[in-house]
Amino acid sequence: MKTSICEGLVARDKEVIAPCQHLSYYPLVVEKAQGAVITDADGNEFIDFLASASSLNLGSSNPILTKAIQEQLTKLTQYTACYTYNQPMIEYAERLTSAFPGGVKAKIAFGNCGSDANDAAVKFARAYTGRQKIIVFINGYHGNTYGSSTMTTCSTRMHEKMGPFLPEIYAFPFFGVDQADDVVEKTCVQQLEQAFASYLPASEVAAVVIEPVQGDGGILPAHPIFMKKLYELCKANGILFFSEEVQQGFYRTGKFFAIENYGIVPDGIVMGKSIGASLTLGGFMARAEIMDCLPAPAHLFTLGGNSIACASGIAQFDYLQSDEFQAHLKNNIALLEELAADLKAKHPKVVGFTRNLGFSMGIGITKEDGTHDNDGVFKVLYRSYELGLLVISLAGYILRIQPPLIIEPEQLKKGFAILDQAMTDYENGKISDDVLKFRAGW
Repeated sequence: MKTSICEGLVARDKEVIAPCQHLSYYPLVVEKAQGAVITDADGNEFIDFLASASSLNLGSSNPILTKAIQEQLTKLTQYTACYTYNQPMIEYAERLTSAFPGGVKAKIAFGNCGSDANDAAVKFARAYTGRQKIIVFINGYHGNTYGSSTMTTCSTRMHEKMGPFLPEIYAFPFFGVDQADDVVEKTCVQQLEQAFASYLPASEVAAVVIEPVQGDGGILPAHPIFMKKLYELCKANGILFFSEEVQQGFYRTGKFFAIENYGIVPDGIVMGKSIGASLTLGGFMARAEIMDCLPAPAHLFTLGGNSIACASGIAQFDYLQSDEFQAHLKNNIALLEELAADLKAKHPKVVGFTRNLGFSMGIGITKEDGTHDNDGVFKVLYRSYELGLLVISLAGYILRIQPPLIIEPEQLKKGFAILDQAMTDYENGKISDDVLKFRAGW
């Protein structure tokens, strides 16, 4: 595998780009991409199991989106919505609000990314309720603005040397499907209830912001009992319940929004990544009365709701509703679960678990004694890269499996065949410790 051109470009990158811009696993410089196939600057091809951090749910260079973008380009790319109006922004907002769970009358505020959408959640929650405190959950990821960094609790590197952060943000334990039903039933909101009784008045809590599936915390779906009890606790205390869907929205979990898997109607939804249908966009959507509580310019951006991203979003939204897409997604989810089960059966000493909600999966790489194998997961993902698969790790020991939703079945099978080979090589001691020098990711 030749990587000399990529390595040369990475060296140039280090001279001019701040190191905080890359969580790096290997010297991959993307030259072009089509569907679920990435080509690097040296001409090497990779099956894409990352979907640009779940921001390309319909894959790279999707012809439906490309057509919409090209058509919009002949009109204009953007003209700020701060002082004017544009039709794609209106039409995309109409579509998105129509998808709000429970048929709730909703409105949206567009931004640039998921990070500022999380900031919006805090702004609107405080303004609407007159309360200041916000509750988030340990190992959650919300973004990289000051507000969303404050809310993020999955890496000390998001906080070191940069404080003080936004006040009145409180983090509590997250209970996932990795925990037993009886444990969750007895303890999942215990610490919250104790806090409400001792030092954190529930009457001062504006909102809970939760990822139904913790993404960068390890692709961990919330336990249904936890979600039910948390929602009930919020309703009993007048606390807004916001679903953070930046990574898991837009059918990543098999539903338009991940929260729909839990039968919960949230007060607000935080969106980013695939909301832009391959382009930069973010959005916070909530019940209309919440969104009406702030005047301009409390939350607006020069390029927020720009015409070109909204035009692409409209095309994506319409395709997502099609029978063709829905059938493909359903079949892909079933195939993903089958392939993952086969992989675990073949490598019981390496694969500690597989867990998923829809087409979002985490594969835990563990040692024989069940402890996390941080070196092992990196060796497996690096060998996978050498064999033609783009996959990364999260939470130290978990493989992140999030291919484009439109990946072809044969590509999905080939990707898992590569993982199988990489794990076999690892088990046989064929992957040198030398590859660990490339580790600079999560």
